[in-house]
Amino acid sequence: MTSDNTEVWSLVDISLPVSQSELVSDTLWAMGVVAIEEIQGENDTVTLRTSMGEHPTDDIALLVHQYPFVSISFVDIARTVADTWRAHAEPTWVTEDVVFVPTWLPAPPALHQIFIEPLDTFGLGNHPTTVAAMQLALQHVVPATHVLDLGSGSGILGIALSKILGCRGSAFDIASGARNVLKENCKSNHVENVAWNDSYEAETYDAVIANILAPVLRELASVIQDVTQTNGVIILSGMRDDQVQDVGACFDSCIEVGKVSIDRWTAVALQKVN
Repeated sequence: MTSDNTEVWSLVDISLPVSQSELVSDTLWAMGVVAIEEIQGENDTVTLRTSMGEHPTDDIALLVHQYPFVSISFVDIARTVADTWRAHAEPTWVTEDVVFVPTWLPAPPALHQIFIEPLDTFGLGNHPTTVAAMQLALQHVVPATHVLDLGSGSGILGIALSKILGCRGSAFDIASGARNVLKENCKSNHVENVAWNDSYEAETYDAVIANILAPVLRELASVIQDVTQTNGVIILSGMRDDQVQDVGACFDSCIEVGKVSIDRWTAVALQKVN
């Protein structure tokens, strides 16, 4: 809060060469940001302004590791200004029957309406990585099975599988606000069988969905395979097209059974065979 009691939103400024703006913006969208403001600078530079939550340290570290040329700073702005992105939100069609709907918008007619409130830092389900992961999950996840949504963000993937396929869901994300936003979105969708699980590594699952950036998928490859039951399904998303082979090589207990590519982002479905 400011001295006049105006609520503020802490935003992250990411300065970089204009030539790298599209690539870094795509990565930010994949990380789940809800809005990006592009501010032109001098000498062919640009600043991408966005929210990365109240505790953005881990996400910033990952971004700087992947793109060492970026420069990070912070700025506080009035919340009424920061929330203007909500006026531009739209429903996202995943298939002809499935639509992700921001909770403050009227829902279009559909067989399956999945409502989503991103709060400050989680996406609307409209990024290609989320859409591709959902499409593959609907094709390969067996109904009424136990699914882990790893890197759950808003929890939309696990919630959707609960509503559409009757799956029981576990969710985990390192982001500090993920537990609260999962609870909010379960309530909005009248879902009671998707729960937060800090100890997800102690269980095994019929399917694991990991919509996370490629470096983290490589880092967690052993864990993901360990918690997936034999013959179970793994959905990997968050990879750009040129990262798929490198990530896939880390999942040596699996065979590929499906793939979806949207706007240079690719998700793959794997089956664990040993």
